[in-house]
Amino acid sequence: MNKNQISKFVLLGVFIMIVLGNDMFSQALNYTLNKDYLWGFDNYYNSKAQNFQTFVKPYRYTDIKSISDSTAECPILIGKNEKQPGKEKKSAIEIFPIISAIAGYQSSSSSRFLNDLAIGANLSMNIGEKFALNLKAYTGRATFSSYTDSVIKESHVVPGIGYAYRSNHDSINPQYTYEYYTGYISYSPNKIFNVQIGQDKHFFGDGYRSLFLSDVASPYPFMKITTNVWHLTYVNLYTIMKDVSNPSGLKRDWLNKYATFHYLGWNATKRINLGLFESIVWQGSDSSRYRGYDVNYLNPIMFFRPTEYSLGSSDNAFLGFSIKIKLFKRQQLYGQLLLDEFLLKEVKAQKGWWGNKQAFQVGFKSFDLFTIKKLNFQTEFNYVRPYTYAHGSVQQNYGHFNQPLAHPLGANFVESATFLNYRFKRLFVEAKCVYAVYGADSATTDYGKNIYISYTNHPREYGNNITQGFQTNLITTSLRVAYIVDARVNLKLEIGAVYRIEQSDYTTKKTPYVFIGIRTDLCNLYDDF
Repeated sequence: MNKNQISKFVLLGVFIMIVLGNDMFSQALNYTLNKDYLWGFDNYYNSKAQNFQTFVKPYRYTDIKSISDSTAECPILIGKNEKQPGKEKKSAIEIFPIISAIAGYQSSSSSRFLNDLAIGANLSMNIGEKFALNLKAYTGRATFSSYTDSVIKESHVVPGIGYAYRSNHDSINPQYTYEYYTGYISYSPNKIFNVQIGQDKHFFGDGYRSLFLSDVASPYPFMKITTNVWHLTYVNLYTIMKDVSNPSGLKRDWLNKYATFHYLGWNATKRINLGLFESIVWQGSDSSRYRGYDVNYLNPIMFFRPTEYSLGSSDNAFLGFSIKIKLFKRQQLYGQLLLDEFLLKEVKAQKGWWGNKQAFQVGFKSFDLFTIKKLNFQTEFNYVRPYTYAHGSVQQNYGHFNQPLAHPLGANFVESATFLNYRFKRLFVEAKCVYAVYGADSATTDYGKNIYISYTNHPREYGNNITQGFQTNLITTSLRVAYIVDARVNLKLEIGAVYRIEQSDYTTKKTPYVFIGIRTDLCNLYDDF
């Protein structure tokens, strides 16, 4: 695609947006997961006067339609103010193009020009205030940074998107095509219940990362039931996922796996929110039988463990606890604790038993820092022990489509992530630094980082410590500036610079690159792992 074609492509997209766009925000539709646009909500809901629980994402428009406070300034509210939503129709349909035209340059020992060109469409429809439908689809072609390219060669997946199809034979600047599909129907019979069925991503947490369920992996089929009663929020999430770790890489060899998630959130006081999480993952078949979706795990009530034991099952179960504390007027603390395996006597013995598979997160946010409106700060610490999220059967690990369902680093690491960002009307600026130390696996020894290796291969029962193996330091720093072109679909112009350093005792890899472009921001795509 040459420069003239790119220009025509972008102009056509903007024209379609103007012609077809109308202001339809059904209460049952979901808002974007993109973190750039959620800061205003977090700030608004950090008030002790607000009872809304921010742990389960994506939000629905019904969660934000009532917001008029200027502290929650964000793209969709900018669009509402400009377009007078009081005149919106009870039933409507809208179609927007999806556009991505990004160009960049990586300056290192393996210099390369980067590009990402994609086109697609976003269709939203609502019938009254109770029923809504959304479909998104786009296809693209890209040349990625050398680091992302190494991830794709190993996993055959464009991170967060889907299967990577090689589109050229250039060994220096390989190019890939990809496809991305999401969609759901949403029904809210009343203010208490919402039911959604479709294919998309989900995120459980108040932080940058989630140790429970993140949006790192590509979309997957799901059914989600959300119940809001009093100060309680209860979520049932049923999913169908794919294990594509078969070395053949052929679709006919992909295997079904299934997972069910429960989350119960409770606003214990005006400032304290507590949460209880559980999930279970099981494989659809093995060498001896076809199992499919086990109806026992359709049980909407916690807990799974009694059900698992009654089945005589070795399915992969997880239990988690979350907390958020609203401090003062503009600050909050949040955290997560995840238990994959837990034997109190082994934890107390402190001998490094391999089965001590736990993880925790602690984070802090401050809004309107130094009394400057829209200046926000966040810092977060994540700790995941070796072999967490893995399983004896790789098909039952905590992953989907060769990507983790929780943290993109897998396991066996510590990490800090720090952000400083500022918004002024349509302008958004963010500086980020992510520093991680992890223990890499060798070609022959599983030290507990890669969740796609069976934990039956662990080399020792005791003496397993965090970051064991080939200790590696990973530092990713970035600076981005974005301007929101169209608030209705999160279309933005963006320019930025990224510098990635991965260093061990044996090698140092530096990946600096810059980029500029226009894109429709549909989701979070991570490059800091």
